[in-house]
Amino acid sequence: MYPRLDSVVWSASSKTPALIHILGFDDGAGSVLAEDLKGGVVRIDLRRGDVTRDPATKLSDFVSADGSAAYGVGADGSVTRLTPAGSWTFKPPTPAHDVVPQPDGTLLVLANRGEGTMVWLIRPPEDRIADSVLLPRVTKSIRTPAGDRVYFSVDSGLVGVRGRDLQIVPSLKLPAKPRAVVTSPSGDRIYVAADSSNELLVVDRYSGAISTRITLPSAAAALRMDPTGRYVLAKASTGDTAYVISVSTDRMVSEAPTLWRADLPAVAPNGWLALVRGKDVVLADAESLAPRKTITNGAADDWMFISWNGFRPRAASLDQPVTFESGDTVQRDTTENPFAGATPSAGDTAQADGPKSAAPAPAPSGNAPQPHPAPAHAPASDSAPKASGFTVQFAAVRAQDAATDVLKDVQVSGATPRLVATTRDGVTIYRVVIGPFPTREEAERVARTSGKSYWVYEGAP
Repeated sequence: MYPRLDSVVWSASSKTPALIHILGFDDGAGSVLAEDLKGGVVRIDLRRGDVTRDPATKLSDFVSADGSAAYGVGADGSVTRLTPAGSWTFKPPTPAHDVVPQPDGTLLVLANRGEGTMVWLIRPPEDRIADSVLLPRVTKSIRTPAGDRVYFSVDSGLVGVRGRDLQIVPSLKLPAKPRAVVTSPSGDRIYVAADSSNELLVVDRYSGAISTRITLPSAAAALRMDPTGRYVLAKASTGDTAYVISVSTDRMVSEAPTLWRADLPAVAPNGWLALVRGKDVVLADAESLAPRKTITNGAADDWMFISWNGFRPRAASLDQPVTFESGDTVQRDTTENPFAGATPSAGDTAQADGPKSAAPAPAPSGNAPQPHPAPAHAPASDSAPKASGFTVQFAAVRAQDAATDVLKDVQVSGATPRLVATTRDGVTIYRVVIGPFPTREEAERVARTSGKSYWVYEGAP
């Protein structure tokens, strides 16, 4: 138990295959995504307590941006996406050697062509190439999303593109070939370990210039960023040592003896370091290295720190419809807030902790009518209409043509989108929806296969 504060010991209802790599955590579904020894993708569901496995697909270099969809490259250069709803495969014009999934559901596919590297932008599950750009030959698969940018290492430094449209951004010239690259969570600063140098270079993303040079005892062979942006961990090129660099001061604060693995060392949510010491894992202060807790034989385990309170029930009041004064003719302007009262999907918010809450309506402007607060005699929750399942909504607009265009563009696995028209006070709203589904989890699972923005609300459309 880590630490013994608001914690649980959790056990799956079935055995988990031996894992070699944890790909990510989907806080919306409450599941861990990992790769096992046989090349299959494993999903460990913390809500239901079960373990599922996609069969071995002869893919390599699995990656994931959201802990839900896993991407891999086949021997023939095709790209496959594995999701809880099924698989999708794309064969690019030139065999791919790498993929970069992005948080918005799009995918960058890389393939060497001549002296350069071609990058294609794909929006799964579509097979159409949305955009492309030719870059200098990418020497390593060192890349890092920095805000809306994605950087790749080349011999002269870093080249980058804007992820949403592949617009080339100013390249970053470095004094030596980059060996490892990480960014601060905000993407404002880029940390680069260069070949044949004991310096860790700190590059300002906006100026493209080196702002700080941090001298390390030896060259850094690998870098790892604290997810909350407090520390950078650098693997010493020789020996089992990790250098700990403070992001706030850009200076090395400690040298931590530890074995460097795919999962450890790591920075825990409270700022402690998880270090491998022989057969044990020691949790220590990041700067003083004073041990706080020792997990005996913990080195035999796979480690991943997450922040999630999904075991806590969702407040029932959050799913009650908005009520107004009896006889009130107030009408929400759905062109400004078409999703009022709906719950945003996990992919549409940056909320990692706590139950999802209803999206607030924007403040009305000009002479728009003001909604009245619910009166004291509003009906109690047990007298509210009983909802039936959960509906996924992709659009809610007043123009039928616009809704039809959205409908044509939405493709999901396991359901058929449809157009629903509702009229209130003489105003017709056209909604693109799927469902209802029996559970919110099922609605989220199917909606994520669209690669589009969506909202989930309780009840039929």
